[in-house]
Amino acid sequence: MTRSNPGVKLLDKAFGAATFGVCALWDCVRRLLVPRYRRGCLPDPQSVRSVLVIKLCCLGDGLLTIPAIRALKSSYPRATITVLCTPRSHDAYVAQPFIDEIILVNLTGLGGVKELLTRGAGGLGETLRAIRRARPDIAVDLDLYFKATPVLAFLSGAPVRAGFDTEGCSRAGLFTHSTPRKRTQHELLCFLDVVGALGITTQDLSLSFPLSPGDHEAATASYPPAPLPCREGETATATARLVALCPGSSRNWPQKQWPAEYFARVADNLVDRLGAGVVLLGAEHETEVHSQVLAAMTRPAVSLAGKTSVREMAAILVRCELLVTNDTGPMHLAAALDVPTVAIFGPTDERKWRPWHRRSRVVRAPVCDRAPCYWLSTMPDCKTVHCLTQLLPETVLAAAEDLLSEAADGAG
Repeated sequence: MTRSNPGVKLLDKAFGAATFGVCALWDCVRRLLVPRYRRGCLPDPQSVRSVLVIKLCCLGDGLLTIPAIRALKSSYPRATITVLCTPRSHDAYVAQPFIDEIILVNLTGLGGVKELLTRGAGGLGETLRAIRRARPDIAVDLDLYFKATPVLAFLSGAPVRAGFDTEGCSRAGLFTHSTPRKRTQHELLCFLDVVGALGITTQDLSLSFPLSPGDHEAATASYPPAPLPCREGETATATARLVALCPGSSRNWPQKQWPAEYFARVADNLVDRLGAGVVLLGAEHETEVHSQVLAAMTRPAVSLAGKTSVREMAAILVRCELLVTNDTGPMHLAAALDVPTVAIFGPTDERKWRPWHRRSRVVRAPVCDRAPCYWLSTMPDCKTVHCLTQLLPETVLAAAEDLLSEAADGAG
């Protein structure tokens, strides 16, 4: 089996379990001695002054927590909503009007045990002081399987704590309210189940990603809009149509990447059919796969791998008529921005991770009896990702044309 960050998970399992046990014993004593910490009683919503939300990873997951956090603010209108996050989830929470404070933990989760020991040890004390200063009445842990986050919720001092009782992870013992994480239910709805354990419901399931004028200005500096071709002596009055590709994936999961040459064939066809410009978006570690796509294309395109921030990427996405992407963070970002999206799925389950977006299409080749096989940051070792290599460009193009036709009909 392939695991993401196995060293970190082993460390969490060993030391997390020991810390978890100490905290559980402390919790039993505290509940006996201090009435405030006795379980079962939810506070009057008007009396709640502070709510701590823990969500360390990642951009896509963070965006899918937005309806749950918005519901917390609606249910506890007098409370300060504080989010504890890392650089990988931070952008999902910036400028959200219902989030009052952000505590940033300087860990990416990509550097393995070395990063955890060098950065984590030094930052743990400050993190604990920051969450204790928030003095939360309620702590909501929206991470999935680590034991460290229930411990942080417990150490925050919040008498009411909610989170996932994730199958096989033994992490619910420090929560006063918990819910199972359902295997095939969309993750956005799973996050709502956690706040639902506190008696909170909502009808607003929309995503949001507010952009500022500065974000648009920075994006224009990174990738100026291309003018439509015009004859000599004339001035272009409009900009060219634009299509975005995200051919990469999280550094941890290259198995989610559709073949680069297939992306190239789709891009060339879209250029020919739409007269569109093509921009490749992604992080710096995706430079190689971008180069592979560009080398396989016969039409021009531009790679911005590592050349934009997440917010600049978002400001470029809103200029696009279409995004074609693997199952990765920008897919969820496009959904939050209402950008039509064709999402390519292989090892991961579209029932749980598909774009939360009406204007999207999911494509998958039904050729592998193991797919979807990703679960709890683990998947089988595959020498070739058969479920993706058998998904042909023509299928993705058909989904793209369907979306573009729908958009044209809507505009008409």
